[in-house]
Amino acid sequence: MARDQDTPGRRCTLVLPGLLDLPLAEHESVFAQVGHLPELECFFSRAQKHRFPGASFEAVLFALFDAVIPTDADLPVAAVGYVGDTGQSATGWCVRADPVQLVPDRDQLVLMGPESLSLSQAEADLLVTDLNVQFAQDGWHIEAATPTRWYLHQPDAPKLRTYSLAQVRGRAIGEYLPVGVDGKQWHRLMNEVQMVLHVSAVNQQRQTVGQPPVSSLWFWGGGETPEIPSGNTDSRWSEVWSNEPVSQGLVALSNTMGKGLPKDAATWLNTAASSGEHLLVLDDLLRYWQSGEMENWAHWVQVFNREWMLPLLNALRQNKIDELSLYTCNGSKFVLSRAGLRRWWRRKKSLSVIAARA
Repeated sequence: MARDQDTPGRRCTLVLPGLLDLPLAEHESVFAQVGHLPELECFFSRAQKHRFPGASFEAVLFALFDAVIPTDADLPVAAVGYVGDTGQSATGWCVRADPVQLVPDRDQLVLMGPESLSLSQAEADLLVTDLNVQFAQDGWHIEAATPTRWYLHQPDAPKLRTYSLAQVRGRAIGEYLPVGVDGKQWHRLMNEVQMVLHVSAVNQQRQTVGQPPVSSLWFWGGGETPEIPSGNTDSRWSEVWSNEPVSQGLVALSNTMGKGLPKDAATWLNTAASSGEHLLVLDDLLRYWQSGEMENWAHWVQVFNREWMLPLLNALRQNKIDELSLYTCNGSKFVLSRAGLRRWWRRKKSLSVIAARA
């Protein structure tokens, strides 16, 4: 329902991974593809920069919901994402078990992410069936919630630390295998998984038609469903707007009002009827970057500048929102007030300069 009048006390907070949290060496070349972006440059040049814990997308989300995480443990991305993907709570310990391709490179195996496989849901379900038959005696149960996001459930929590898929994608896996008391056991399990996948009828059929095989699973983000102090988040977030499963899971676990992400800022401004702080999770850039779709990445940066940042800056000027914040998922957040927007003497800097200093 469109609003008839401005909503007083409304603040907008964006989570935008995949822009300033890219590898430093990539900044100049990728930003050259998108050209001049006056609204983004204005925002970052005039906003106040603050340090914020969390140098990854998932870490920022967990921090924004004040999730209680055990020390010296993985972020329980799987248990929370499972809620977002399925609407059900994970039973016991849950870990992401994403299908990947391991590509030989000299004496190493380089990991290519699930997006490189173009798996169908039917193929994913058949592969999961093969794996569940093999490992049922170990208490495993694997689900393919989507073709690219698989979840492994087991009753007992192993003593394990893992590396996220984002940390390993495109790299040799040798230095990123699970560690901890049970690390060596999981190395052996990974080898057994690879043997099951190697003889799978699905993989044999895929190779017949020239498609890459699913050669392994990448285990990461294990843990049990965390405690979310609902009283804190209820008072902080009026509404959370997202299509991304981890943030959707956090919304459900914290009893926060959650809605799907609108197509652009103009739509959000016309539909966000409540006052208070609104959290919007925009993960398109991250997905394009991870899948290597650089033309789509560059296009979406331009779209974000035009269809999100421009209307939001205008809304700030026109008193339709009181404050605009942006979390860049690299240990920083930027906060722009109406007074800050009038700091005309702050010269605009290019995104490559801003990224190098972020």
